[in-house]
Amino acid sequence: MNPFKLTIATGDLFCGREKETDYLVKNMLSGMHTVVYGPRRYGKSSLAHVVVDRLKDQMVGIYIDLFSVTSHEDVAYKLHRCIFNALGRNAVDKNTVLARIAEFFKNLRLGVSFDPVSQSPEITVGLENERVEIYIETVIEALDKYCEHHGIKVCLVLDEFQEICNLKDSKKIEGFLRAGMQIAKNISFMMLGSRRSILRDMFEDKKRPFYKSADILPLPRIPENSLVGLVKRMFEREKVSIALADAQQIVRYCNSYPYYVQKLAWIYFDVCQDGYSLADAQSLLLEKETPAFEDVMINLTLPQKRLLRAIAEANPKTIFTADFFLKYRLGSHSGVQYSLNKLKSVDLVELQEGRWRIVDSILEKWLTL
Repeated sequence: MNPFKLTIATGDLFCGREKETDYLVKNMLSGMHTVVYGPRRYGKSSLAHVVVDRLKDQMVGIYIDLFSVTSHEDVAYKLHRCIFNALGRNAVDKNTVLARIAEFFKNLRLGVSFDPVSQSPEITVGLENERVEIYIETVIEALDKYCEHHGIKVCLVLDEFQEICNLKDSKKIEGFLRAGMQIAKNISFMMLGSRRSILRDMFEDKKRPFYKSADILPLPRIPENSLVGLVKRMFEREKVSIALADAQQIVRYCNSYPYYVQKLAWIYFDVCQDGYSLADAQSLLLEKETPAFEDVMINLTLPQKRLLRAIAEANPKTIFTADFFLKYRLGSHSGVQYSLNKLKSVDLVELQEGRWRIVDSILEKWLTL
């Protein structure tokens, strides 16, 4: 059986984040709200799940993924549904939990349904005819009062938190959540995000509601030796041989990017047993990622594509030089500045150790094929 997974990494597949795990556990226990940011598929959600598991005897973990929200109604519904199901997770009698919840969360239609796959009971939520903003404005205060009454503490994880910025009147939602955060005594917020420039604006702009409201934890690269050890350990657990040099090459080819390390190792685990090489596995990885990368390119203008490819090929120390402009036919200074700002805002490029690089290490290789 292939030991590698492309979903949340927990248990044996979670490695190299011991310092960050300890740091977040301490912050949550002390009530220090914390923002964790890093590129997409960099292990933020896995880290949050491990932290919540570590806290399970001391705090109730509530995980809410905001990636797919498109409206105020989505935000309100997800907040309430995830909160209620977490509060009732271990309850045998869901109706008793509903009665307790109804004392603190008003104007909601609550019920119990059964998951069609697992057949496990889940609490359902319906919003009444109140303005939807009311439900967002009051949810944190109501949760805090519930915690106070029942003597519990909550670790509230808001994944892809920056997505609320895409909604109409997003500042209003920020304000409601910030107001709840300020008065909450029994809730520690952990906010995760992949659009780093947006998150920095949210928490560092004096005009934004969340200004200086949380500790900031940029997620660093996992040490190479931790990932190499993981790859070798997983292969050996399934009695499949892998040379140390190949394990190192998997990690280096992916520039220690957690998702791609797992995916390349997953591919190689399968094909190496049929006599294929690591180079074959690398080619297959690029092939599998092509549809996603093509979607990225479709959303860029021609000047942005040209600049992105130029950065992928050259990894320049500086972009604004005559030689760089001439070699890659980049056009005007103002046009390149606009394109660079756009690529930074969508987290496609960044400065790494004094050079401009593509954030996604496999996208960088794909661009230079």
